[in-house]
Amino acid sequence: MRILLFGASGRLGTAIQRVLPHHEYLAPTGSEVDLTNREVVEAYIDAHPVDVIVNCAAYNDVNGAEAKPDLADALNGYGPGFIATAAAKQNIPVVHFSTDYVFDGTQQDGYVESDVPNPESAYARSKRLGETEVLAKNPRSYVIRTSRLYGLPGTDPGAKRSFVEIVIDLAKEKPTFDINNSEVSSPTFVDDMARHLEAHIFTFPNPGIYHMANEGGCTWYEWASTTAAILNLPVTIAPRDPVLNVQTVKKPAYSILLSTKTPPMRSWQEALEDFLLNQYVRT
Repeated sequence: MRILLFGASGRLGTAIQRVLPHHEYLAPTGSEVDLTNREVVEAYIDAHPVDVIVNCAAYNDVNGAEAKPDLADALNGYGPGFIATAAAKQNIPVVHFSTDYVFDGTQQDGYVESDVPNPESAYARSKRLGETEVLAKNPRSYVIRTSRLYGLPGTDPGAKRSFVEIVIDLAKEKPTFDINNSEVSSPTFVDDMARHLEAHIFTFPNPGIYHMANEGGCTWYEWASTTAAILNLPVTIAPRDPVLNVQTVKKPAYSILLSTKTPPMRSWQEALEDFLLNQYVRT
C-alpha cells in the first residue's frame, strides 16, 4: 500500500514506518508541504496519488497553545481539514490523530467514541476542531484518539522527549524527586499503535472516530514509579504535594480511552515493560 505520511519524522510517524516497513511511504517534510497553506496541500496531494493519507503532524505544545491559539488552530484544526478536502476529491481515505484532551475529564470510568467532547484548553479546542474538520470534509475519514504516546524517538532532531525519557533522565540526575499524582489516562506505546492501525484501520472499516490506547490508566506518578520499578532504577519517586502542583492549563483529570470498535490493546503495564526491556535498554 502506498501511504502519504505527514509528520513522518515524529515519534508516531517514525514508528509506523519502522513497524510496517512493507508499505511504500511518501514522507514530505514540513518545509516541503506547509499544512497551513490550502493551495500547497491540495497541489501536493493532487500530484501524488496514494492509497491512504495518514496525518501524524500536530502542534503538541499544550502550554504554548494558550499563547498561540491561532497557530494551534492552523496546524491542528484547519490544516487537517485541507488534507481531508484534497483527499476527498480523489476518494482517498484519511487517518488523522487526535487526543484524549478533547474530553473534560469528569468521567472517572473513561470515555467511549460516542461520548460528547468538551475541550477546556486552547490545545484541546484545536484538536477538536481538527476532528470536526476532517470528518466534515471527507466521508472516508478515520479520527484516531489516543493519549500519552511514548516509544523510540522520532528522527526529527527537535522532537520532544517522551515522559518515559524524562523520568529516566531525572533518575540519572537525582536520587529522589516527585511527580504529579493526578490526571489518570492511558500511556500508549507507539509500536502497538502502528500494529493496531495495520490490523484494524488499514482494512478500511466504517469511517468515523476510533479510540486506540493501551488498556487501563494511571497517574503520572504511577507511570513514573512503574518505569523505575521495571528498570530497577536506584531512585525514590514521591507523589507531589497537590499544593505544589500548579497547573496553568486546564487538563482532564480522568481521560482513559475505551474502545467499542476495535479489540482492546494490551495493558499499559505490559506494553511499557516490553518497550523498556526490549527496546530502550538497547538504545
